[in-house]
Amino acid sequence: MSMFWHLSNRRYDSQAGDASSAARKATTSVEELENRLDRSMLACEAMWSIMRDKLGVGEEELVDRINEIDLSDGRLDGKVRKTAVSCPKCNRTISPRFPKCMYCGQPIVHDPFA
Repeated sequence: MSMFWHLSNRRYDSQAGDASSAARKATTSVEELENRLDRSMLACEAMWSIMRDKLGVGEEELVDRINEIDLSDGRLDGKVRKTAVSCPKCNRTISPRFPKCMYCGQPIVHDPFA
């Protein structure tokens, strides 16, 4: 019985170690995403201040453009969704996730801002 108990506890210790490792990885990923978001927000704020100061763009015009871009996918939801594209070779609809047509193999050049 003692040997069974020892083996059983070792399995739970291993699972706990795996869970702890997964939690550390998730925390690291979240921290990296937060850092990237902070840098992106800083870049957006810098670009906005240049547009405002150098080009005289007003805040209302910026908000209107944000809403226009947001609505480009048919939804005013604060998100940009990538839309499917047609393959230039076989005209089949391709997911924006794929770098080439899954039907004919044609490389697909996706709009990086779409």
